[in-house]
Amino acid sequence: MIAVFAMQGCSDRKPDEPAENPTPAVVAAPQSKLTVKDWGPRETKAGQGFNLQPDGVSAFWFNTENAPSTTVVVVNEKALPTVVASDGKLVTAGVPEAIFAKAGEFPVYLIDQKTKDKSNEMKFSVK
Repeated sequence: MIAVFAMQGCSDRKPDEPAENPTPAVVAAPQSKLTVKDWGPRETKAGQGFNLQPDGVSAFWFNTENAPSTTVVVVNEKALPTVVASDGKLVTAGVPEAIFAKAGEFPVYLIDQKTKDKSNEMKFSVK
């Protein structure tokens, strides 16, 4: 009993007052954040293909964390046809020539179409 009274004496709040920061009964597990660790190519010359695939299409690659199958690559607000590896660590996308036809800097990011989780944003430079 003495220990109980000593502990109660340390608190400034009355016994019937709620605690300032009550602990929730259920804590939700943190969501995994869609993250781009590395990517490329980051630049090209206007009209010049890059990372050419066997079919002649230019392509981006992204080393990622937590990329679900519903992830797509977005360049200058245009979603590209995207392939996501089953482990969520590699994302690739073919890039239409219209995107790199003229010089400019274009925002690039990944987005999970299901949850709307968005990766960090990068810039693709066309010189």
